[in-house]
Amino acid sequence: MKATYPKGSYTYGHQPEGGFSFYASGPSNVDLTTAKEVTLGYSVMFDQNFDWAKGGKLPGLYGGDSEEIATSCSGGRRDDRCFSARFMWRAEGKGELYTYLPPSFAANKNVCNVKPQSECNPTYGASVGRGAFHFKVGVWNQISERVRLNDVGQSNGELELFFNGKSLINVGGLVLRDSAQGRIRGVQMQSFFGGHDSSYASPVNTNAWFRNFAVAITEKL
Repeated sequence: MKATYPKGSYTYGHQPEGGFSFYASGPSNVDLTTAKEVTLGYSVMFDQNFDWAKGGKLPGLYGGDSEEIATSCSGGRRDDRCFSARFMWRAEGKGELYTYLPPSFAANKNVCNVKPQSECNPTYGASVGRGAFHFKVGVWNQISERVRLNDVGQSNGELELFFNGKSLINVGGLVLRDSAQGRIRGVQMQSFFGGHDSSYASPVNTNAWFRNFAVAITEKL
């Protein structure tokens, strides 16, 4: 897949439009709703002229109590019945996990203290482990994440990030669902500059390429 980001583009609802945004449930023979733990991986290459600006989104797993509810944890929307765990690039190519987790559970503040830098925002998602790795332009960057659902009523969910095969962020003691209806639903296929305002806009016309998407159920419910 190729994503094109025109100069001045940010998020996917403004002109000029840049990047892409859709939800993918995955192949029919891999039913993610049966999974307690899922690992997603893919490779991304940024154009040689890519300017990181303030940051932008990359695809990651999402879930919730139903398919409709599961799409309600991004863009400043929060709900105890859903979660999302995308990747982001930040200024200077710093990488991170970018999460929306059920807001009513104190256990989820665990993501606020991941080194080297994490920030929890009362409105938008949490920046987790910012700078634990750096994306590079002109080469394939391989990123993966492992998402493990908590047992209902317990704070034992987990999020783990791998960069080029090495585990760099690993957070436990989390609540990703508050009922048995809470399931992993698919991949939130999003990439754009932003951020919620034009200060995140791409300074140049540029591109990114994506390949080798793979998803595996590593433990069933």
